[in-house]
Amino acid sequence: MSKKEKNIEVTIDDITRDGQAMTSIMVGKNEIGVIVEDSVKKRFEATVAGTNQSIITKTHDDAVNELLKEYHLHQG
Repeated sequence: MSKKEKNIEVTIDDITRDGQAMTSIMVGKNEIGVIVEDSVKKRFEATVAGTNQSIITKTHDDAVNELLKEYHLHQG
């Protein structure tokens, strides 16, 4: 028996928090993390919401994918 596919709404918004520009990733109404660009080192740091866990990636798309992976791995 197969499970029915669920459509999940993912929202990506550019925001400013504490004077720093970042990208907020939301699933439904829950923020799952933020992405900050480090233009000096040419990388992106994705931080999982509710933890201090950071993931360093080379592209913005990779950072979004890593946050979604963490969300799906640990969602309750």
